[in-house]
Amino acid sequence: MGLGKPAPKGRARIGGWGAAALITLALAATLLGGGQIGHATEASDGSAWLWSRTAGEVARVNPDSGQVEQRRGVTDARGHRVQVTQNDEHLLIHDLDTGRVSSLDLSGLGLSGRLDVGLRGDPHLAMTATAAAVIDRASGSVRALDPATLRPVGPVLQLPGPLAGGEFDDAGRLWVAVPQQGTAVALTVSARGAAVTLTTEVAEPGRDLGLSVLDQGALVVDRGGRDLVVATPGGTRRVTAPVPLAGALVPERTHGALAAITVPAAGSVVTLGDVGKSGPVLSFPLRDPVQEPAVPFAGKVYVPVRETGQVHVYDPAGRQTGVQSIPAGRGDLELQVREGNLFINAPGSPDARVIGSDGRARIVGKYPGKAGKGGDRPVVPGGGEKAPPLVPAPSIDPIFPNPFDPTPPHPGPAKPGIPPEPTESRTTGPKAGPSGGRPSAPRPSTRRPSSRGPSSKAPSSKAPAKKSPRPTTKPKPKPTRNPYTPQQVCNVGSGGGYYVQRSISFHGGRAYLLYSNSTKKNCAVTMKTANVGKGTSVWVQLKKQSGGHPAYDGGTFKYYAGPVYVNAPGICVSFSGGASGASASAGWGNCG
Repeated sequence: MGLGKPAPKGRARIGGWGAAALITLALAATLLGGGQIGHATEASDGSAWLWSRTAGEVARVNPDSGQVEQRRGVTDARGHRVQVTQNDEHLLIHDLDTGRVSSLDLSGLGLSGRLDVGLRGDPHLAMTATAAAVIDRASGSVRALDPATLRPVGPVLQLPGPLAGGEFDDAGRLWVAVPQQGTAVALTVSARGAAVTLTTEVAEPGRDLGLSVLDQGALVVDRGGRDLVVATPGGTRRVTAPVPLAGALVPERTHGALAAITVPAAGSVVTLGDVGKSGPVLSFPLRDPVQEPAVPFAGKVYVPVRETGQVHVYDPAGRQTGVQSIPAGRGDLELQVREGNLFINAPGSPDARVIGSDGRARIVGKYPGKAGKGGDRPVVPGGGEKAPPLVPAPSIDPIFPNPFDPTPPHPGPAKPGIPPEPTESRTTGPKAGPSGGRPSAPRPSTRRPSSRGPSSKAPSSKAPAKKSPRPTTKPKPKPTRNPYTPQQVCNVGSGGGYYVQRSISFHGGRAYLLYSNSTKKNCAVTMKTANVGKGTSVWVQLKKQSGGHPAYDGGTFKYYAGPVYVNAPGICVSFSGGASGASASAGWGNCG
């Protein structure tokens, strides 16, 4: 990512994140360009930085006025998917299409660090007021970072992957779920690295878990049943959802006392009131297909519908109280709560909304001249910053914590000539925590007995040897069916009356062509048949034989890509689709 003229770039790539991983840090001004825009301004007033994909820039929005007060161009990320993470001092910009992460110093919008986390696995960045971390949720590794320079600090903390979640609560604890163990884990992230401080059992090992971080603790969703578990340092509270939670979606972070769980397979949104006390559990029906989780805010539930560019607003019991419409944001809506405000951003359009705790919406014009007084265009940096030399980080062996130890000692620096503590000494059983702490009890039901006991002997020839019982293995979970149909998806986006004309299948999905006699339009959609409920690359394309730009939709989606529409009376159309590298296409047809 960069502005202005390209300069020599250094890279720091996190590969397998193992013992031999060498992470290189590049403090390069060319990532976002040199120079400064504006003066020292902190984001402690509740403002948020929103990404504009078409313009290739981030904009700081004042929640009280809806006005853009600062801008920063990121031309190398123009047209890319970008995740923005911020605190009051730094802005982390993660280009999801290239794997590059950059840090901006908000006191002057100058570049302070760059890191390349690559495109493998599922890297996720989280940041609190004083610390940052990059979590590879696929492999289970966690690495602490300096928020300013993005220098890796301390050793890699290795948990059994895959992980779910990965955000900080208000007390500065980083929470993740470890489905392989059936646990929720709280981590501390500091200048010494990341360390496990609490491990809480929340489900049977091997369950499919989702996690949303709360103001204090985390909400864990068991997608294999109906259990909702609130995990805090003070213990756990378990409640039962009114519907099965297969394929449930939850936001990465939940702010306030109301929690929401979106369950497309059940066609419902489950709400948990007064989440700290596991208050009333309610549900209401979904009225439209959704691919993103509903976001609770200020006692209401905001449900994004990407096909219509709308966000429907409900009370916890399901009574609709309003709707926020961003037509230019069809297929592209992002919701985030920050310091008492809800920001609704359409990255591919100039439009956004900011909602106050009173429910009042303010229109945001991210581009100059649009509604909301977008402000001036960003100044093109002139290369005033000098890039420091590359700083390699030393290779450090990963730490494998004992999952049953709530307070493991933090590793100290290695001493020359002294081998590190063997892994076995950290995994043999529960340990007592520091003074006043309680040891965590092991789970005898989930540990397999050793095949070689301390006094095992060969069986006597006179007595038949007892057969070892077969280890109990949990059946593999059934693949989640796509809760939506092509008709549902096309009917929501443009009128109704669509029915399937043709379809083609490929490994992991099927692309459909539909037509409506009432709208006289063709519709195409690609439905996932594998990795349903998980964000993976999906795309669909529809074009007419007379030429022109094809209708296209693609990105990281959980259930489907599309719908896309073409009005082609008397003209043949073709369609194609794909997911996760596989694809299929159909030739010209449906020419009536």
